[in-house]
Amino acid sequence: VIESKDGRYIIAGWTNSYGAGKLDAWLIKTDTTGNEIWNRTYGGSGDDNIFSVQETMDGGYILIGSTESYGSDDRDLWLIKTDPEGYKLWDKTFGGRDFDSGSSVRNTKDGGYIIAGATKSYGAGGSDVWLVKVNQSGKEQWNKTYGGSGYDWGFSIQQTNDSGYIIAGSTESYGLLVTTSGPEKRIPGNAWLIKTDSNGNELWNRIYGGPKEDNGYSVQKTEDGGYITVGATKSYG
Repeated sequence: VIESKDGRYIIAGWTNSYGAGKLDAWLIKTDTTGNEIWNRTYGGSGDDNIFSVQETMDGGYILIGSTESYGSDDRDLWLIKTDPEGYKLWDKTFGGRDFDSGSSVRNTKDGGYIIAGATKSYGAGGSDVWLVKVNQSGKEQWNKTYGGSGYDWGFSIQQTNDSGYIIAGSTESYGLLVTTSGPEKRIPGNAWLIKTDSNGNELWNRIYGGPKEDNGYSVQKTEDGGYITVGATKSYG
């Protein structure tokens, strides 16, 4: 959910109650006290989801999620652009023959969009954090993957003051090793923070967690030039 420039609210998600069939992407606009003004569904005969929404400079909305109805095989990352009334202007799919999904989308300083998610179609193995940069029309300018042989996922993206990007997610490829009765193996997952330059080249990454599963779900810039990230932990608490 976001607050729009007119002080009202936009909710993005998915619905099994309305739309074309199975799960459809769902966008709802409400007034300041939560009364519905309009709602729109997007999708086809497969399961289609939306995980993140941002208002665009023209007063419309940019949505990111995944689709089984369109694109390549399996599931593809799905980007939808709407007008201010939620009517679809265009949509784009990105992905290959395996599972691909988008979790977070943000406006960029050049008028385009930056997308974070995960891909099994490309990268090192398992699933990799996937960063996709597109222009204002949704045309891909570049994409980068980050990860190893395990399952790695990007959940949140922000453009930084130096025009680079900060990504919050989780990694099973890196972090603590534990020894069981057999060979050493990595713990189920760690929270993962990745900083890149303006072209998506990694500058540094940091791993946070303990001996059990930990994940990072959201990241924001802070006024002192650092970052604040939030997630979930099984290691502490």
